[in-house]
Amino acid sequence: MHNIRIERLWCDVTQGFSAKWKHFFQDLEVNNGLVVDHDAHIWLIHHLFLPSINSDASEWSDAWNNHTLSIRGERQRSPADMYFFGMIQNGRRGLDFSDEEVQDIQSYGIDWEDYDDDRILNHHNHANPANNQGDNPFAAGSHRPNADNITRVNVLEPGCPLILEQLEYLNSELEALPYINDHSMESHRLIWISGLNICEYLLAQ
Repeated sequence: MHNIRIERLWCDVTQGFSAKWKHFFQDLEVNNGLVVDHDAHIWLIHHLFLPSINSDASEWSDAWNNHTLSIRGERQRSPADMYFFGMIQNGRRGLDFSDEEVQDIQSYGIDWEDYDDDRILNHHNHANPANNQGDNPFAAGSHRPNADNITRVNVLEPGCPLILEQLEYLNSELEALPYINDHSMESHRLIWISGLNICEYLLAQ
């Protein structure tokens, strides 16, 4: 786990909102007819919930950018505050490549204060299960990412299985639901059940 800072951020994202959606979709799969191998079901998930997921992500990022950080030897500031005043003090800047030679490349950039944080370590280990190299430190690829062990998710956008008239009917029926604007996860479950039933009805005609 080399990049402690990004791992800490992923841990915060997971706890902040993404775990809620992961558990929701897993529950739909177990109890409410979601079949993740059906492109039509994935399309319906996108159609019903992508705006809500994006809204949650934006709300979380706004809160995170404005939360207070405790920085040793400096006053407490938010990421947004640091970015804004950093631009005023230093001007616009991009990546600054230093000519300084790095003596210990393996430990370069590690935030040692957070390296032993159990919360971050547990999140990393849960999200990145050990490969089948075991504990052999000499095994090829045991520490370097390659095509076989790098985390990658290829997502193809599913096509809409409905014709325009059917899609318009689906949307009008969804808009008439009394819980369509309720953002609770239970209302989202009812929206999924209703949406799935409407689509099954339309394609059975």
